[in-house]
Amino acid sequence: MKLITPFNTITAAFLIVCISACEPSKKQEDSVEVAKEINDESFEDRDDEKDADFVVNTVAANYAEIKFAQLALNKSTNPAVKKMATTLEADHRKILDDMKAYAGKNGIAVPMSESEDASKDIEKLAEKDADEFDEKWFDMLEDKHKKTIDKFEARIDKTEDVELKNLISATLPGLKSHLEMIEDHDH
Repeated sequence: MKLITPFNTITAAFLIVCISACEPSKKQEDSVEVAKEINDESFEDRDDEKDADFVVNTVAANYAEIKFAQLALNKSTNPAVKKMATTLEADHRKILDDMKAYAGKNGIAVPMSESEDASKDIEKLAEKDADEFDEKWFDMLEDKHKKTIDKFEARIDKTEDVELKNLISATLPGLKSHLEMIEDHDH
């Protein structure tokens, strides 16, 4: 992957922070879109752009997964759900940290929060009463984990970046374990 200069990396990070902080009326999606636009301008190679988009989407998705887990910790009354949410929160924080570290080393701008769609999903789920919450939580997580696994498997086959391949390879077993845990739970 072609590295960009440290100046451009710092500038990109500053712009994202500034846009996020200086314009609170903007939708959260802007953080994701701004990161993608910066990366599109920073990387000349289309494969590098696709890797950068994957990292942006993965960072945003992990912000969302953490918020879904935190919501379950606060809203669910089921001890098994709370235990699973604790595991998911810790694991997705690690994935988020790993992806952000990779992005930083490779000059990839990343979003500061989840996507607007994920934010809406979190809000909808928060409105569910206790009787519905756990079932809807499991349904959403199952769907999100299936899609994430598919995206990881597709990217590992397409990327030429050895470090990204290794990161994806190291992350996939945990994601598959999460999916099994979710599917095995009686909801």
